[in-house]
Amino acid sequence: MKPCFFTRTYDGYQKGTCLDGFMSYEKTDFHDNFHPEGFQITLAYLMDIFEALNALNLKLQGKSINIITHHDTIRVFMAKLNLWKCRVQQGNAASFRNLDSALADSNLVSDLKQQIITHLSDLKAEFIRYFPDIDDKREAWKFIRNSFQCDVADVADEVQEEFLELKFNSTAKEDFKDMDLEMFWVKYLPIYPLISHQALWILTMFGSTYLCETAFSTLVAIKTKYRNRLNVEGDLRCALSSIRPGIQDLVAKNQCQISH
Repeated sequence: MKPCFFTRTYDGYQKGTCLDGFMSYEKTDFHDNFHPEGFQITLAYLMDIFEALNALNLKLQGKSINIITHHDTIRVFMAKLNLWKCRVQQGNAASFRNLDSALADSNLVSDLKQQIITHLSDLKAEFIRYFPDIDDKREAWKFIRNSFQCDVADVADEVQEEFLELKFNSTAKEDFKDMDLEMFWVKYLPIYPLISHQALWILTMFGSTYLCETAFSTLVAIKTKYRNRLNVEGDLRCALSSIRPGIQDLVAKNQCQISH
């Protein structure tokens, strides 16, 4: 099999230029390592798994994502790890596009199969170590996702009576269908303060450092070395706010000073 490297195209990674034209013969030690077919297959698997991790990372970013959405995304990925492991145990590489393409009509050799299974198991173990209570949170946050499909035993004792009032409120049930999760609980905070406060306490948590990182990037763009003494508090608030300023309305309320 002639060694090839993978090039990026508009629809993903595809086999491309021969390594003989890609790698300089001055680096013969690196060049020779790319020739074995087993190395290319391993490399294809690594491309697939890092592509999956990058996709997971992108799903955990964004302004309108709460910790419950993060929780669900991580649980989905952990379930996929179990699926991928079961498929590899059966010799099925369909879950890994590049690996499946590199194998062509051949089968996974036993050594590589065991390496992939071990890697997927270790990756699952790392996720469990980072999120040890992920299954417990799913039950604890059930009433936040949909109070109208929960039992009174699913909530804390101090909010059970208020929970029943909310559950049998037909107007609230219709609002829940039409409103975002955060806006729903904000609307009913004055009516059901105890249970709404518990829900909003979870929903307003920072699920990631995405907002902090974007704010810091905005700060760096505004406060340059040429404006190092600038008080950026007001400018930063305007730059980070999702509310667009009503410039036209502000100008319309002021009378222009006509020159004499």
